[in-house]
Amino acid sequence: MDSTGEPTHARCAIAECGWCDRDGLECRYCRGTGWWRPERPYREVSGVIVWSRIDEPCRGCAGTGKEHGPVVAT
Repeated sequence: MDSTGEPTHARCAIAECGWCDRDGLECRYCRGTGWWRPERPYREVSGVIVWSRIDEPCRGCAGTGKEHGPVVAT
């Protein structure tokens, strides 16, 4: 998987998404890149659990880089 810094998708899977139609709100999880770097655990042969970083499309914005549901200030 190549994280080039460009969003993976132009739009999410929702046909008429109000968030994808907006401009100016970058995703708070990936900062508008469409990619994020979570940690994934795995067990080494010795039994020790270690964590490694992986690059994957952002799940918070479906890889669009646009905010989908910002926190509303009260």
